[in-house]
Amino acid sequence: MLIRSLVILLLLSITGIRDLNAQSAENENQKLVIGVKHTPPFIIKQESGRYTGISVALWENIAKELNLDFEYREYDLNGLLSALKHGEVDVCINPLTVTSQRVEQFDFTQPFFITNLAIAVDKTQQNKWLSFLSNFFSLQFLKAILLLLLVLLSFGVLVWLFERRRNQEEFGPGMRGIWNGLWWSAVTMTTVGYGDKSPKTIGGRVVALIWMFTAIIIISGFTASIASSLTVNELEFAVKGPKDLKKVHTLAVKASSGQQYLESNNIAHSVTENIKQALQQLANEEVNAVVYDEPIMKYTIKNMGLGSKVAVIPSKFATQYYGFSLPKNSELRSRITPVLLSEINGREWTVILEEYDLER
Repeated sequence: MLIRSLVILLLLSITGIRDLNAQSAENENQKLVIGVKHTPPFIIKQESGRYTGISVALWENIAKELNLDFEYREYDLNGLLSALKHGEVDVCINPLTVTSQRVEQFDFTQPFFITNLAIAVDKTQQNKWLSFLSNFFSLQFLKAILLLLLVLLSFGVLVWLFERRRNQEEFGPGMRGIWNGLWWSAVTMTTVGYGDKSPKTIGGRVVALIWMFTAIIIISGFTASIASSLTVNELEFAVKGPKDLKKVHTLAVKASSGQQYLESNNIAHSVTENIKQALQQLANEEVNAVVYDEPIMKYTIKNMGLGSKVAVIPSKFATQYYGFSLPKNSELRSRITPVLLSEINGREWTVILEEYDLER
């Protein structure tokens, strides 16, 4: 009886192991659904329907390493997020920013790319007259003028001290003489040379000689300083950073990290469906600024040929971490992450980024 029971238990164990192995093999051979959205340069849908780009190259290397069978399924951004939430896709390889809101809904791998938000502005929106007046009354310009007057007055007073008694006709005593000294100093520095005032004493002429050579040296410095203050810089826009966004009509892409940033900072804005529409509205002067992920925005501006109309300002803010996303509690996360880390630390990853003009 005991032997019969042991035989039955052995047969059941063998059968269970076979079923588990079969199920495991079935899971491994199951074709994964990979959610994508056309997001150059990370995911680019070619005219042939084939997908290329940074994320695609990285994912295909990972899938090859793990021997995963898969198919791509395309969505818009909202559809992609919904499909992830409801488990309709196994992995989303779009460059989704890891945010606290998204972490509550999805699982993420380790980040494979770190970037930031940026602001695009319309080059033609710059008011050059306003910028000129602003620069004219700037602190830098006023400092340059005051320093110049101080130097002129110093040499004018020195000449006056030597000339006030022996050359009273041209320089004279008191404030009138000091003014005449200042006038002579300015005329001499600018090489106008009216000749209505000229030193007659030895001391006055020595000061004049020193001033002539000194003026040649310092006039170039003052000229450059004043010119720098008054020159209108083509890249000087009304929006110089995120703080200025509250003053202008700002646009963001719906459900993007840019929109989340604007909402969290209480910045009024409009939304549109994709970055191409946003940049086109900016180029058409319908809005003043667009907030979006820097590498994607720069790539799109270049490919749309909007470089002469639209510029990304140097200000960078709100660091963005891109990771592959999966449905909550997906067992694939623990398998994908180690291979992903190995890939992005390899030489091939650098080559992929360089192909699309990006850096680590």
